[in-house]
Amino acid sequence: MAGQLLKTINFMNGWVLSNASSRINLTVLQIQAPIRTLKVETREKLKALKIPEKPKRPLSPYLQFITEKRPALLKDNPKMKLTEVIKLLSTEWKSVSDEKKEKYKEKYQKNWEVYNQEIAKYNANLSEEQKQAMHAATTEKRKDKQKRNLTKLIKETEKPKRPVGPYLLYLKEQSLAKNMSQKDLMASLKGQWAALPEAEKKKYQDEYVKENEKYNVLLRSWEEKMIAEGHKDLVRAKTLQEIEVRPSRILNVKKSKPSDQ
Repeated sequence: MAGQLLKTINFMNGWVLSNASSRINLTVLQIQAPIRTLKVETREKLKALKIPEKPKRPLSPYLQFITEKRPALLKDNPKMKLTEVIKLLSTEWKSVSDEKKEKYKEKYQKNWEVYNQEIAKYNANLSEEQKQAMHAATTEKRKDKQKRNLTKLIKETEKPKRPVGPYLLYLKEQSLAKNMSQKDLMASLKGQWAALPEAEKKKYQDEYVKENEKYNVLLRSWEEKMIAEGHKDLVRAKTLQEIEVRPSRILNVKKSKPSDQ
């Protein structure tokens, strides 16, 4: 539960607190990071359409508890990290009595009923153009999130890196020899690669071919492992088609023990 809350808070840029009738209300200001993932034309269209602020979903019983307890905890421990705050309050939440939790649930249900009325009214007042623009923005955000998740998974699963081409191998060698950054070297060696004799170029081309062969072997092994682990979305369509014809290697990867790999 603590991890789930941290994920929620990662999309917040502040907590605005107000005290009214001994109740502490929390208004969460969402950061603009998700909006920056939208295409420029989509952002401009949303701005031009002047779409009103959408009603916020009510806080769950757990988040209500965090809202109430967090200010006092930070007042006594101003240097406490957010992760420590969440961990401490998450533990404290587990010891809250069922009776008190029920009160949070009742409040949540009431707030949810109000939210349903507000969101229905909000949607009814939107023009068709505004609805289409919001739908397009939601689709873009979802695709961007999927892309970022795939990138993260590729990194976590240590996908083999494609080797650099002959030209970059040449630049790398020259940068080491001349103690220059590749950026500065590219400016100073502009045109030299094109003028290099074919016999000289062949050395780098052969090295690339050798490294690329190693890469293809490692990549195929990695893809087979990804398929066995259920990550087909990380695998090339070509590999998937070949596996459908010859699935035996994948089955062996899936059945093998960690010590056998």
